[in-house]
Amino acid sequence: MAEIEWKGIIWKAAFGNFTYKELLTILKGYGSMEIVAFEKPQKFKGYLSIALNKEGTRDITLYYIEILGPKRHGLGREALKELRKIFQGKIFIEDPGEILTNEYTITESLLFWIRMFEEGLIDGLESDHLKLYQGMPKNDIKKQKQFITDMINKFNKLPEYEHKKSS
Repeated sequence: MAEIEWKGIIWKAAFGNFTYKELLTILKGYGSMEIVAFEKPQKFKGYLSIALNKEGTRDITLYYIEILGPKRHGLGREALKELRKIFQGKIFIEDPGEILTNEYTITESLLFWIRMFEEGLIDGLESDHLKLYQGMPKNDIKKQKQFITDMINKFNKLPEYEHKKSS
């Protein structure tokens, strides 16, 4: 399986196998819409796809990102900034948190993504629980945030969550 270090990040096929040439073509945005895995050692890793836009920059759809290491606070923002700098296009998030194991962690993840949208670090998000898009009225964003906060509060009151919290 081809693996390339490009811009300080290791890139490879997420599923299947690419040659070096195919992988470079995909990273430049000219290849087919394939999902690639990426990892910046001891910093972050994940899966994304790349598409060339009309402006000639590359938009990415991020399917999964995990921040690595013991000190993770603020590194999610830094990872997004680095990906934006590399590809210079928009960042869309699809089904964030779905790889996580329970609804509580998914909702925690969604609050992070709402903050990233409000800060302009991502340009859109689509999941089973939430949809954010450019030009969305601020009141609608506020309602989405309240919906997610209400879900978290509901989970905090469940006996199963209390048991997990104390373990």
